[in-house]
Amino acid sequence: MLFSRHLTGNTEIVLAVSGGSDSMALMQLAARWNASLEPSARLNIHVVTVDHGLRPDAAAEAEFVVREAALLDLPVQKLVWDGPHPKTGVPAAARQARYRLMANVCRQRKAVLVTAHTLDDQAETLVMALARGAGVDGLSAMQSQTELNGLTVIRPLLEMSRARLRATLREAGAKWVEDPSNHDTAYERVRVREALKLLEREGVNQAGLARSSRRLSRARAALAAAARTLELKTVVHEVSGFGRIIKERFFQAPDEIQLRCLLTVTRIYGGGMAQSMAGAEGLLDWMQAGTEKARTFAGCRVVRRSGEFVVGREGERISETPVRIDPGQCVANWDGRYRVSAGREADPVELMVLRDVDASLLPARPAIVPDFVWQGLPVAVSAGNEVIMPFDEHQSGSPRQQKVVFHLIAGQKTAQS
Repeated sequence: MLFSRHLTGNTEIVLAVSGGSDSMALMQLAARWNASLEPSARLNIHVVTVDHGLRPDAAAEAEFVVREAALLDLPVQKLVWDGPHPKTGVPAAARQARYRLMANVCRQRKAVLVTAHTLDDQAETLVMALARGAGVDGLSAMQSQTELNGLTVIRPLLEMSRARLRATLREAGAKWVEDPSNHDTAYERVRVREALKLLEREGVNQAGLARSSRRLSRARAALAAAARTLELKTVVHEVSGFGRIIKERFFQAPDEIQLRCLLTVTRIYGGGMAQSMAGAEGLLDWMQAGTEKARTFAGCRVVRRSGEFVVGREGERISETPVRIDPGQCVANWDGRYRVSAGREADPVELMVLRDVDASLLPARPAIVPDFVWQGLPVAVSAGNEVIMPFDEHQSGSPRQQKVVFHLIAGQKTAQS
């Protein structure tokens, strides 16, 4: 029933299996559930395991997963985290590497990724977020299904405890490996796990913490909806790659909704740079105070104008080097903002930052476009010095001008009147 609720509707499944008890239980239960279905309804389940190379036993543990998956007649693939490993921030770096490697497999197979996060993980994550002074978002529960950089991640075991999963494995006579880092108090999650044992004596248990997280998750969804409504009413997303926030409408909303809307807008134009809540709060304080003309945050420059704020990419932070685009090819993520593609009949072009293009080749800057936004725009230049830019008027009309298309990844929207 558990897997039916979460996995029905998907045909290609990639299971993330490390060899620990949680993921081995995930693999056992998924295989058992899939086998119970009618042959025509069964899913294609593919197991991936990552040799992270952080411990001498890592390779052997990955091979253990390969053998156990084979016993369940599940196809399996071992991935290896190559290259230098950091000396600090190891858990976070390893997690990013695992997701990157597994995401590549999922994209190749057009599959969703299924992970073994449990009720224990929910509780531990909440306590770690509390230690960082997190707000509603940080304290909200992990969702049973989320989108991560275009990858669908499903967590069907969030309502099950690790103890229950281990009991299931024992009943099935199945094995798992113990990661010694799970007992190393040098890691935050291990310390939190030990602290939770003490808190449980005072009635603070996993189920209660998970319940609080779920309730906060509902609040987060309501706040997100309000922020989306505010964005539609107060933000004009210009096709030339910047946003305008209408002051009067924007400041009518509660501070929390203003803050969330501001985070969304700066995420669109910041080139994917990291955002901090403290930095966003400082930016909102500046906007409300009515002093100084400009401020930077998370890769964006925010400029105060009469009646509005202009939000665009901070040009000095753009590190893109010129790249050739041949007919039929595309640059999927230029500066975290644009997808740029060339038609099959197009001539090869070189994609560059506008500031690096000979000014004599460029059209006059439209009055509505701030100079700092103009300098950070992508420009396609052909061998014959023909220039194509991300404006509607430059991509419509003649067939030649349609051959290179710029798509603002976050979408182009207009505020409601």
